Amino acid sequence: MKKATLFTFTVLYLSSFTLFAQKDTIWFDSNWKKTTKKNASYFRCHCIEKENGYWFTDYYISGAKQMEGLSMEENTEVFHGTVNWYFENGNVFQIVNYKNGILFGTREAFYENGKLKSETTYKNGKKDGKWKAYFENGKMEESGNFEHGEKEGLWKIYYKNGKLKDEGKYVFDRKIDIWKTYYYDGTNQE
Repeated sequence: MKKATLFTFTVLYLSSFTLFAQKDTIWFDSNWKKTTKKNASYFRCHCIEKENGYWFTDYYISGAKQMEGLSMEENTEVFHGTVNWYFENGNVFQIVNYKNGILFGTREAFYENGKLKSETTYKNGKKDGKWKAYFENGKMEESGNFEHGEKEGLWKIYYKNGKLKDEGKYVFDRKIDIWKTYYYDGTNQE
């Protein structure tokens, strides 16, 4: 009799927990619009209250983690601190820093194989500082600087073999002066 009562209680408890968990799950389609479980590509479980905010964890429909980070608001993504996004294979897609919902600090993006794709810094939501982009083979693709979201100063663009392709200057996001262009073997195209 005791075993039957214990079994019934356990089944009821687990059933109510499952129903509660499904109620708090938010389903998203491939465009991150709320949808039903049947049409979902991603989902978010109940947010956890943490450090004067709410810890968000999103998942691919497969159950693999897609994103995690701290939001200042329970039902809105107002991120603060470091937020990590992942490819479905578990490798990091990007690491981004926020301050009160605005991009602020470093941002690193990665290829699906785990190699660094680009790195830059942000101030008040705009790129500001050194910018570097890499080919999947690890060689430099592009380098330069941003000021208040605009390209500024010397920029260099490279071939996949690592040789310099183009170099020149930007002022207020516009190319100025004569840009130098090089052949694939590194010789100057005059």
